[in-house]
Amino acid sequence: MKITIHSVNNSANEELCESYDEFALFDGVVHSSDNAPEGDPHHKLVLKHKAVREIFDFIEWDRGERPDSRDEQGGILLGKRYYDAKKEIHFAVVSKAITADDAVGSSGYLDITQECWRDMHKKKDDYNEATGEDAVIVGWFHTHPNSLSCFMSGTDRNTQDLFFDGDNTYSIVFNPQRHLLKAFRARECYATQAFLITTPTKAEVELDGQD
Repeated sequence: MKITIHSVNNSANEELCESYDEFALFDGVVHSSDNAPEGDPHHKLVLKHKAVREIFDFIEWDRGERPDSRDEQGGILLGKRYYDAKKEIHFAVVSKAITADDAVGSSGYLDITQECWRDMHKKKDDYNEATGEDAVIVGWFHTHPNSLSCFMSGTDRNTQDLFFDGDNTYSIVFNPQRHLLKAFRARECYATQAFLITTPTKAEVELDGQD
């Protein structure tokens, strides 16, 4: 399993002070990472529905089993990092997934080129300008397609160590055909409690109804 990343800017690792409120965050059906039971309860990753939908559409998660061989895919996770001092919980909330549309991939290889990174950074800047969110890169995702399981290979760990080594920085590995997903954190690739909101929130439904 080989992944090549030529450029990344992950210097913003600051955490904002915020209460970790699952009732407010989990406004929809939640899909937990397969390794969530192994995760440290003091670190959590939450993906909002729109970010989940962007990933699922890109990797064709909803198609499930298929006879043709798939290539590896990937992208970055945008959001914000928080710390709840009272509960001693570090968490990141992902509001946007940016897909590496022009990455070069095969069934066991993913090359995210400098040009691809420039495009994703531009999309990040455009998103922040449009929303005023000031989101930062809080992690990345990639697929292990076909019959592969979800784990951090030696190359994946090297990528995490080089580019996504912050303590509150994450990686998600998906197998879209087998509907497997696992999340990992920091340079050590600790198993992580990740929660994906797979249905629209009440606010999103109400907003769509106004369109």
